[in-house]
Amino acid sequence: MKNLDIVILAAGKGERMVSRRPKVMHEILGKPLVGYVIDAAKSLDPSRVIVVTGYGRESVDGFVKDRGAAIAFQAEQKGTAHALSCARDQLGGNDVLVLLGDVPLIRRDTLAEFIDFCRNAGSIVFLVTDIDQPEGYGRVLMDGDVITDIREHSEASDEEKKVRTINTGICCIPFKDLGLIDLIGENNRKGERYLTDICRIAKSEGRPAKGYFYPHSDEVLGINTLIGLLEASMVMRKRINEGHMLNGVTFLGDDIYIGPEVTIGRGTVVHPACHIMGRSVIGEDVSIGPCSMIVDCIVNKNVNIRGFVSIEGVEINEGITIGPFEHRPVK
Repeated sequence: MKNLDIVILAAGKGERMVSRRPKVMHEILGKPLVGYVIDAAKSLDPSRVIVVTGYGRESVDGFVKDRGAAIAFQAEQKGTAHALSCARDQLGGNDVLVLLGDVPLIRRDTLAEFIDFCRNAGSIVFLVTDIDQPEGYGRVLMDGDVITDIREHSEASDEEKKVRTINTGICCIPFKDLGLIDLIGENNRKGERYLTDICRIAKSEGRPAKGYFYPHSDEVLGINTLIGLLEASMVMRKRINEGHMLNGVTFLGDDIYIGPEVTIGRGTVVHPACHIMGRSVIGEDVSIGPCSMIVDCIVNKNVNIRGFVSIEGVEINEGITIGPFEHRPVK
């Protein structure tokens, strides 16, 4: 999309993941969470994609660069407004879409519709949703589609905590309003600069922010625990498998794992308990027997893999039959 910069906030540690690994580098089907968000961002064809890194950047930065995104560094965790300000020097005078690096299920079409709404509104817009158990999330107080305020859970009154409409963290800021982030202070219990405070400031400037309600909360909420990671993995696996089936691939079990960057040709049949991962390319009319592991391989058309095969980094020529129990490179 023309005149759009995308900033992905990915600097947090993720304490509730109970892991030394940066939260955004936890994987779904072999791909880090932030990789899904970068790919969704790039699918919009923006002017630039910038990822704000911080905790564990030594493991995050290299991956981000390999995905073709720029990097901004947040040395201290001082809130989301501070994180966005760390990317200011790299912005190009465009509207800014802010995404979070721990929301891997976000779809391109959802973002495209959100941006269309933002540009028609001509104002700051936050993507909001309803959840049954909003504890821990910022509550969005609205008058129609106008946001009167967003209260962090720790700052909300008992009455405000009953509100089920919450802030997802995804927002769009027109370039003309970007300077308002400089007016965000640290007047809260944590002493951080919350990007949500831009709503209060925009209202005082006579150009109030709006809320874009999205009903499918599972797609737009971040992953905060390993339980949430498993749940998102199950959703992503189903989404990927259904995509292949719609393209003419037959799956004979519900325990098949296909990586997000795998391609499979029409007419191929995959038997139960198979794992096809990495950048594997499977041709047309291939039969992949049960309990096979295929990683970073090229399997040409009309190959018969009889099952219980484990191959990695090899090419299988057209028409060959291999296995069962093949566990070494095959030409």
